[in-house]
Amino acid sequence: MTKAEVQALIDSKLASGTEIQASEHREVETALLNYLDGVVAAAPLVRGTVSVGNVSSPISTIVVPFSYSLDTADYIVAGSLVSLGNVADDTTCWFTIRNKNQNGFSLIVREGGNFTQNLQFDYVVFRK
Repeated sequence: MTKAEVQALIDSKLASGTEIQASEHREVETALLNYLDGVVAAAPLVRGTVSVGNVSSPISTIVVPFSYSLDTADYIVAGSLVSLGNVADDTTCWFTIRNKNQNGFSLIVREGGNFTQNLQFDYVVFRK
């Protein structure tokens, strides 16, 4: 149900000047709870930025801790390497996520040559 559909249900079932039946109240309340479940499920669990700097040749491993424990380790990390230095050097890297747990994950960054990078990693964690 969309926000507009929930609003239409409120407007029709809980209109001023009418006798509201308990069943109509429950219908609206159930619709609100279902809508909120969808909003909460899609919300990010954690987000942040990690300084990577220069990648050790050929691989750097950075442990990314969360500021609080999650209720699951079954999540998706969406992230991007951000260039803060020479773009020709910074674009020689790619990343992989490992060791996901309720308290964080490991960021593995690999470089394609012996260059000096200046990178950061921006991430958002979503429930699967």
